[in-house]
Amino acid sequence: MPNIPEHLRQASIALLESSAGSLSLLQDALEAAGLKNTRVLADPANGLAWLLENTWDLLLLDLDMSRPGGFEILRLLRKYLPENQPILAVSCRNDVESRHRALDLGVSDYLCKPVDHREMLLRLRNHLNLWFTRLELDQERRWLEQRVEEHGRELEKATETIVRCLVRVTEYRDNQNGHHMMRIGESVALLARACGCREEWVGQLRVAATMHDVGMVGIPDYILLKPGPLDEAETQVMRRHAQLGHQFLSDSAANPLLQLAAEVALHHHERWDGSGYPAGLKGEAIPLSARIVALCDVYDVLRTPRPFRPAWTVKEAQLYIREQSGRQFDPELVRLMDRHMFEQFESLRLVWSD
Repeated sequence: MPNIPEHLRQASIALLESSAGSLSLLQDALEAAGLKNTRVLADPANGLAWLLENTWDLLLLDLDMSRPGGFEILRLLRKYLPENQPILAVSCRNDVESRHRALDLGVSDYLCKPVDHREMLLRLRNHLNLWFTRLELDQERRWLEQRVEEHGRELEKATETIVRCLVRVTEYRDNQNGHHMMRIGESVALLARACGCREEWVGQLRVAATMHDVGMVGIPDYILLKPGPLDEAETQVMRRHAQLGHQFLSDSAANPLLQLAAEVALHHHERWDGSGYPAGLKGEAIPLSARIVALCDVYDVLRTPRPFRPAWTVKEAQLYIREQSGRQFDPELVRLMDRHMFEQFESLRLVWSD
């Protein structure tokens, strides 16, 4: 008899036939070869139910059964079982049509009666080897997927730490209250959802928006902290923060969050009519992310007091936003904001007040 490796001898093998008969003889051969974990199912209907409810490794299936027939049982098994789970068909029919029909329904191998025990054991050993190898590969794949998921979570935490550091540096350099960044992130998420954006993208944009002014770290203090309006030369230097922010963040373009943040940093001062900077983009050529952030940022800035002016009232800020629809801002976003957002934005200001 063929040698059955030790690791295969614990395999669970089921034998399904219509009555205790020829397959019971095969069970004796299996046990003689060291395969002790075998089970003969002598009733087709009950046997089918057992096979669908329990775990096993290989099935020897008598195709010559009736009510239900072996081919019908095979069809049902293949509908619910793993695609590669080994099923060895046993039949007294040796014609090409029967073999082709069985193979088409998904049998792993086809044995003719009377079954040669040595041939059966050799084929069974090969299929069990392949089955257990696949199980090991599936287990390793799941382990690798778990490690990738864990690594992804670790990377996400590391990214969040980097984001917090960048935002904190921006706040210190620009003398801003951190609540401004919190309000921008949350208001951007509200408006993006109103646009029907995917929730995953909304979550990324919520974080990316807090980094829109990270380029301010490259602007000289005498300009950044000037208490009054900037002259033309100073304005040109200040405008460089959009490109600087993009440069800081685009070095990590492999990270989707930082890639989105780089996009926002570069384009959040573009205007719908094309008169913005740095690229003078117009209309929908401006990324949606930047259009959303620009609108939310301007509203919050207007509602926040500055050293050289008091905070605008709600009505004043709303009127400005409406007047700039189609000029500075995407008119569709203004429409959504006008319909749904102003009250919610003001609620955010109560939660994260300066």
